[in-house]
Amino acid sequence: MLRAWLLVIVGVAGLVSMRAAYNVTYEPAPAVRVRWRDGTGDWRRAWLERKYRLIGAAAPMGLSYSYVLMDTSRRNIEAMITDPEVADTNDIDRRKFEVPWETAYYTQNIMWAADRIPGLRQPPVRWGLVASLVAMILAGSTRVVRTVKWADRRDGVLAWLRRVESALKNG
Repeated sequence: MLRAWLLVIVGVAGLVSMRAAYNVTYEPAPAVRVRWRDGTGDWRRAWLERKYRLIGAAAPMGLSYSYVLMDTSRRNIEAMITDPEVADTNDIDRRKFEVPWETAYYTQNIMWAADRIPGLRQPPVRWGLVASLVAMILAGSTRVVRTVKWADRRDGVLAWLRRVESALKNG
């Protein structure tokens, strides 16, 4: 019975923690422009977009694309700016390695702390974690429900209902 309760408690605590982290750290993701070097092929550009968490490639002007930057950490921006495949960037402070808030155009895309954690960056991993926590809750709850002696509960409820019925009749 203790293990069942432990599963429920860990599952609920995990889901509540993830939601609290989201509520505390979510923010709109900024839009940036990146111009790739000549000779950067489509497959290589696609790989670099995943590497630097650039999504929603739009408005191509030659090798320059507009993106939504999902990882605004200094380390990610510095790596992108110093990458030999990146010819130029716009809307990024190249000395401080950040997107200045005064010039940032924020998109409808939302990013949060999980977008900066290597293992949790990928949505399938996050959904897998959520599914695991829900499975823990369901498994623990099922075990707890199975251990309850429902016949005893039923007898107690029936006795209570008889008393209520008797009280109503006798007024």
